[in-house]
Amino acid sequence: MIRGIYEAHLPVSDLTVSIPFYEKLGMKLAFQNESLAFLWIIEGESWLGLWESDRVEVPYHSSIRHVAFRIDPESLENGEEVAR
Repeated sequence: MIRGIYEAHLPVSDLTVSIPFYEKLGMKLAFQNESLAFLWIIEGESWLGLWESDRVEVPYHSSIRHVAFRIDPESLENGEEVAR
């Protein structure tokens, strides 16, 4: 059912350090402003969002720290059970 990662988001302390790190891993910068960057994991399919903060231990918020999976919608429509 899971076909890959759709997106993931992480807090980072310094975008100017984090962006080159992920680019060296093969990711491509898609968007950047002063406190946020999106890098393609697979261009047009999945990305990583980096949220700059002076504290990496920020209170939980779903936009800052989460992973979303790419799934096969037909498997849900066909009633396949989802493992929990």
